[in-house]
Amino acid sequence: MVNSLPACEMGPVSPSAAGIKVMNLPKAETFNTMWTWLGVAMRNWSHHARVWLRAEFKEARFHYIRFKAEKGHPASEYEFGLTCESGGHGGRSEKEAHKWFLRAAFHGVAAAQAKVSEYFRDGRVVVKNDEEAFKWCRKAAEQGHQESQLRLAEMYREGIGVERNPKEAKKWEDKISTQKLPFTRAVSEELSAISR
Repeated sequence: MVNSLPACEMGPVSPSAAGIKVMNLPKAETFNTMWTWLGVAMRNWSHHARVWLRAEFKEARFHYIRFKAEKGHPASEYEFGLTCESGGHGGRSEKEAHKWFLRAAFHGVAAAQAKVSEYFRDGRVVVKNDEEAFKWCRKAAEQGHQESQLRLAEMYREGIGVERNPKEAKKWEDKISTQKLPFTRAVSEELSAISR
């Protein structure tokens, strides 16, 4: 049936009655609020995800280093010793750290040899033994470990763990001063204080 009224006299027709698909869109302020909320939620989720991932990677790295250290990888033994010493994963254990430093030192890691020397020199966990401290310090110094070279010069000058020998002390001081490695101000001041 055809409507006999002209189009201008017809009553208001809803778009859905006219066959137009209607989308129920929110008002502008509601739309902006939703995007703001979603943005905040995504930022918070992103932050929490980063925190969680960082913790997971730290845990995985710890287990990987421990696994490699247990398999006898020298650098991992030293790094695992540092982790035990600092308490980076659970409790702090200098005894466990010394065990791992000693294993790495026997494999020839200069930094580990310096740590073992430090433990013997200070009497940490092990009985204070100047001769052992000197032995490990010399091994590290011969590999070019700067702090050990400085400490070795001091040990020769003061006669700690070895017979006093100013000539050998001077030799190690000269070796340190001719290296092209940059010194920190504290190390250079310490060196000049020793050589006086």
